[in-house]
Amino acid sequence: MSPNSSPPSVLILLVGSNPLPNYLIAAALRPSHLVLVYTAETKTAKQRLEECLQQSLGVATLHEKFIADATDAAEVYQTIETTIREWQKEREIQIHLNYTGGTKVMSVHARTAFKDAGGRKEHASYLEDGGPGASPRLRFDDGSSTDLSELCIPPLTLETILALHGARLQIGKPYEPAPTDGDADKIARAAFKSPPLPQRLHQALDQLFGQEKNPARFFEKPLRPGDYGLELSVEALPMEGHVAALRNKHDKESWFRHWCKFLGGGWLEDWVAQCIQRTGLLTDPGRQLRKGFQVFRSGGQAQLEIDVAVTRNYRSYFLSCTTSSDKGLCKSKLFEIAVRAKQLAGDLARPALVCLAGGNTLNALRAEVDDEPSRTIALRVPGVADVHLFGLEDLRAWAGWQDAPPNLSSLKNWLES
Repeated sequence: MSPNSSPPSVLILLVGSNPLPNYLIAAALRPSHLVLVYTAETKTAKQRLEECLQQSLGVATLHEKFIADATDAAEVYQTIETTIREWQKEREIQIHLNYTGGTKVMSVHARTAFKDAGGRKEHASYLEDGGPGASPRLRFDDGSSTDLSELCIPPLTLETILALHGARLQIGKPYEPAPTDGDADKIARAAFKSPPLPQRLHQALDQLFGQEKNPARFFEKPLRPGDYGLELSVEALPMEGHVAALRNKHDKESWFRHWCKFLGGGWLEDWVAQCIQRTGLLTDPGRQLRKGFQVFRSGGQAQLEIDVAVTRNYRSYFLSCTTSSDKGLCKSKLFEIAVRAKQLAGDLARPALVCLAGGNTLNALRAEVDDEPSRTIALRVPGVADVHLFGLEDLRAWAGWQDAPPNLSSLKNWLES
């Protein structure tokens, strides 16, 4: 809250299609009464916001104001002014307006109504991204600002972000013996030395096992990592001893499919998650790392899969990992993660693509999606979020290439942006 302001008695929020900013604002200001101004288009977002605020924070007594036409300036103005006048009948009521959400028409005319009703500049605010190296912050119309990190807000979790969108995550638990961190590291280093290796593994999995991942059918012709110069924690996939140790057909097939997914490219998301841990940025409480999870809607159907996600400093970071170096596939993955990140966390999202493209392919990819080809880090995807692109040279630096010490600076800088 503003350095010159106490917690508001009443907070008026304009509910947007993405309710995450509204959630953070309510959690930051902790009013006694919360007025949610919504439209038909944001009714569902409003309902999810109410549920998350009550379950996670227990903040405020909730009130609602409906606007039939979000483009009608007169209706917006009258709704906000009437709301303020109603509360002004009470003595010593401090009313605060945050105009981050809603349409542009709603923001402009809500702010005008607030001013005309006697609202003070230090009691009007909006949520700003904060920029590189800083926490998102509340900016007040009197010129002051406060970082969210300076306020008593519970850490933002991926589960909360998804709940605000009516979704939940599910992380599959592999059966033992599961792939190890050492397995991921060995494949990564071999792939960085020989970029065609991931494609060879992927083709071998398809040729040997096809779509049917039933381990009982493939003992005679298993995949042997040693044939690809890899010494992993399993000598062959499948192995009868491993399969026999599992209880039933479902467990056996789940174990086998997990290993097939890992060898087919899942090792990269595991390895990237290890690198994120090694940056040292997730040691403080409230930092969260998730990998290889599916997002489900309330109906029970999987909506999307996220390779790696991080939450810290009230931002979320989403990474899509592909072992491909093909420009067309990388481009489609890049756009997909940019759109998904924007849908889930809006302007507070930081999307990135991790791929094995390098050299001319990487430069061509950057030039094709960026209006400013000279900018080689954050790429602007039209209509969505800036997306960071990590290529083969970045990954080699993280691993420590040609006897050089591991250099995670590019990853760490992104996670601090």
